[in-house]
Order: sequence, then structure tokens, then C-alpha cells
Amino acid sequence: MFVTCIDADGVTYKSGEETKNLPAKTVLWAGGVTTNEFGRKLAERTTAETDRSGRIKVNPDLTVPGFPDIFIVGDLMLFLGEDGNPLPGVAQVAIQGGAYAAKMIRARLEGKKDAKPFRYFDKGNMAVIGRAAAVADIFGIHLAGVFAWLTWLFVHLIYIVEFQSRVLVFVQWGFEYLTFSRGARLITGEAATDSLDKPAGSSPMKNMGDGR
Repeated sequence: MFVTCIDADGVTYKSGEETKNLPAKTVLWAGGVTTNEFGRKLAERTTAETDRSGRIKVNPDLTVPGFPDIFIVGDLMLFLGEDGNPLPGVAQVAIQGGAYAAKMIRARLEGKKDAKPFRYFDKGNMAVIGRAAAVADIFGIHLAGVFAWLTWLFVHLIYIVEFQSRVLVFVQWGFEYLTFSRGARLITGEAATDSLDKPAGSSPMKNMGDGR
């Protein structure tokens, strides 16, 4: 099932060969993650096990089963945590996975063996929810409001690689905060209010493709 059109009357979606309409005044859209062509080709040629989104299941050392020279980290990696559930596709999983893979490669070059399996350490989660407002769970401690927002800013600046880049990002954030500007906006081709005066089926988001 995938969405083909969103207009003032609701959502049009296709299920199999049948097209259906779902009346709605408010539509919330959430994008999922699926693998790209490279990931599909890699899984096909290595005959690796994948999940429904195309992520490749890896060994405890983050290598593809049967291919010890191929490491996978980030969104393409399917790794089960200690609770038996797949690790989430978030930045800290990719960062820790990348650091582990780099250490493994270096250890191999130095002739070391019996490396410890990858273990993910969950440092918590943070999200900005408004101007000078955020929520965060850090090492089991819940934060909210301005302090959580400042913590979010500090953590993100720390993880930027170069000092010059940190300064540039900090200045950009400061400019956007003082001018009330937004760093990202959704462009659909025309003003959202324009579609209210048009008949159903004339939405700028028509034929938007797979909305799963």
C-alpha cells in the first residue's frame, strides 16, 4: 500500500491494483528508511540475510557472514542488541559502529586476533521540540526545556569533526535564532492554502510516489 495523492479532502492511496480514498482534515506523514540499490546488490551477491527494509544482518564483529573483509555500519546494518531487538538507525549507533570497525581493521593489520564483539552503549536520546525547548534522556536522566535545548546544542557541536566547522555551525545557529529563520522547509510547488480552493485530485503532491 502506498500514498498517491494528498489534497484538501484527504488521502488517496493504492492497495494492490485498487485505488482508495481516505477522507481526512489532518494528515500526518512519517518517512521510513529503506536500503538503496547498492545495499540490495550487496545483499544479493553475498546472499546475506536481510530484514523487510533491506538491512543486512551482520556478525558480532559487524562483518557480512562469509565475507570477513566486508564491514557494515550505519543504516544498512542489522545488528541485534542485548535485548534481542535490532539497534535503531540513529547517529550514535553509526558512530560507535564506525569506530569499532576502524579498530578491527587496525588490529588485523597489526596481526592481533580474538577481538571482542561489538557492543552498543546507549547514551540516550535528544530532540528539539521548539524555540529554546527540547527533551532529552541522557544516561537515564530526563531533561526538558531550555537546559535540555542547551545540552542538545553542546552535544551536537562536540560531535562536529573540525573546530572551524563547529564555529561556522555555531554562528549559523545563532543567526537563525536571532532572526527567527528556519534551516529547512518543505516545498510542494505552491502555497498550501492554494489547494483549498481547487477540486480534489489537483494537489501539487499528486503522483508523489511510494509513501510507505
